[in-house]
Amino acid sequence: MLAPLEAAFTGSDTTMTPDMRTLMTNHLLRTQLSSKSLYHGQELETLGGVKLRVFVYRNNLCIENACIAAHDKMGRYATMFTVGKVLTPPMGTVMDVLKADDRFSVLVGAVQTAGLTELLNQQGALTFFAPTNEAFSALPPPDRSRLLRDPQQLSSVLRLHLGEGLLVSGGVSSHTRLKPLQGGWLELGVRNSTVYVNRVPVAAADLMATNGVVHAVNTIIKPMPSKVDREQSDGPADPASSRGDSRSFRNGQFLFLKHS
Repeated sequence: MLAPLEAAFTGSDTTMTPDMRTLMTNHLLRTQLSSKSLYHGQELETLGGVKLRVFVYRNNLCIENACIAAHDKMGRYATMFTVGKVLTPPMGTVMDVLKADDRFSVLVGAVQTAGLTELLNQQGALTFFAPTNEAFSALPPPDRSRLLRDPQQLSSVLRLHLGEGLLVSGGVSSHTRLKPLQGGWLELGVRNSTVYVNRVPVAAADLMATNGVVHAVNTIIKPMPSKVDREQSDGPADPASSRGDSRSFRNGQFLFLKHS
């Protein structure tokens, strides 16, 4: 049994409706296990017939979006795993998750323009720090319009938001790194229970998909400066960087200015 902490139900209606019954059966596993027997990539079947994936990270052991919060409690006929969240089984591909959420309506069009629809529908394990409509609205109108019309530039920007491998929020600790499809690294950390990626806070975490996980961000992610760039930033200011009205957004093939 996967038993969420009581705090996980705060503000939720716990009336025994059909949806609540389904939720409960998805927290009951068909086989009695101990947490020590779980391994990364393992699939567990629930009484509801749903397959749940196991993720083993450096700092945590998670089943879908819910991570183990306490030691196993062993009984004669069952084992109870205490988990920190109500478990959310995957309900479609990454693309399905985006299409089902109004916050990503601009992103869905951008993905199609960039030719990434097949990637987000195929089997695999991706972590998508998905820009919301708010993230695109924050760009200056000329830059936003130019970006959304340019398939190559869009592909470069979105590939920076797509990490290789599936990383739920519970697997993030200080100095966690994830390799994006665009190359380089995404730098992750946690501050005051909020996950940050390249210093951008995650607005909504752990939207589970059959081929990955979606984390919503309300800001377009920029590449982190290289070590050389950081060292140079400690020296005399570059004339271009002294302009207070804009910041360069650069990564290989794409560049646009974000006005303050």
